[in-house]
Amino acid sequence: PPDELSIQNGILTTRASRYPLCIDPQQQAVAWVKKREAKSNLKVCTFNDPDFLKHLEIAVNLGFSFLFEGVDEYIDPIIDPVLEKNIVKKGNSRTVKIGDKDVEWDDSF
Repeated sequence: PPDELSIQNGILTTRASRYPLCIDPQQQAVAWVKKREAKSNLKVCTFNDPDFLKHLEIAVNLGFSFLFEGVDEYIDPIIDPVLEKNIVKKGNSRTVKIGDKDVEWDDSF
């Protein structure tokens, strides 16, 4: 929406150094993110999806956009290293721990 608050939220979402958590009961932010990131191979998952970790690993490794949808009060701590950008440099590569795997980090993620 073109109102001032939505514009400010959009700026914060796209310019923040951390990944945004949008509380979005009307699904406006979700629709905006999906439209904006559609060209970036956006993958949408929930924590209930049995293979959400695999999809997250692929997105991190290939630099695709990723959206967790339907997050309630619980955020699975297995994704904390990604949310906190705990990137480890190993030689020429940079990795992040997702579960028990070191996943190569693509800066486009």
